[in-house]
Amino acid sequence: MFTITGFADELGPDFYAQMEIWRQMELSWFELRSAWGSNVMELTDEQVSLIGKTIKGCGIKVSCIGSPIGKTFIEDPLSLEMKRLERAVRLANFFGCGRVRIFSFYCKNGNILEHRDEVLSRLEKMTEFASREGVTLLHENESEIYGQLSAQSAEIAAALKSDHFGLVFDPANYSIAGENALDAEKVMHKYISYVHVKDYSGHALDMSVPGEGVSCIPQVFDRLRDRDIFISMEPHLDVAGRFGGGTSPEKFAVAVNAVRKILDGLGIEWK
Repeated sequence: MFTITGFADELGPDFYAQMEIWRQMELSWFELRSAWGSNVMELTDEQVSLIGKTIKGCGIKVSCIGSPIGKTFIEDPLSLEMKRLERAVRLANFFGCGRVRIFSFYCKNGNILEHRDEVLSRLEKMTEFASREGVTLLHENESEIYGQLSAQSAEIAAALKSDHFGLVFDPANYSIAGENALDAEKVMHKYISYVHVKDYSGHALDMSVPGEGVSCIPQVFDRLRDRDIFISMEPHLDVAGRFGGGTSPEKFAVAVNAVRKILDGLGIEWK
């Protein structure tokens, strides 16, 4: 069964407004990336407590901590990321989601592939720590990081061989990187643990309603139909950028309904 979740912060900075719109769209899960204009890693304990109380009252749960961990330079000290990872893991356990989204580092000279061994070493240490805390790290493909393309993403998962490390499949990010989304899915298939739903239009950084772009959303869903998996709405229909995006409530609802229609058409159970 597919469980629909998503980045509620695409709707705007006000967390209470996000959850009200979430409730109206009948969504029961969300991926926590930011609230009140602050990144999840910068939220105070008081804000975290308020989020917990708010979602409990709404009957909404956190599917994953959408952290920016790994969106840093490989030349920076690992200790800085480990400190942030400790915080993210505590948040994952506080919200009972057991998942933290991560990335695989940038490089100051732009050639991150030269740093393969260091990337794998860092991710291994991070995964070992998360595993001890009962949390799974989910690596997302992103432009200019080591795991930008499917071969490198799959290489990371194969090297780590951990039940506490999986891959987020973001078909639009592969499309933007010039890789066919279905070819990428085939390479990564056995390691995919989570899906981000946005669909590249094929032009600049513009996104389309899911199913209307070039990122093969229906076909990807069909290939993963037998998995019990979260699919996370990240439509970016108004703004798309390296550290997030924006979508109006009206367009977000259109995107959610489009995904539900695709799943119904494929005969895939969802909630």
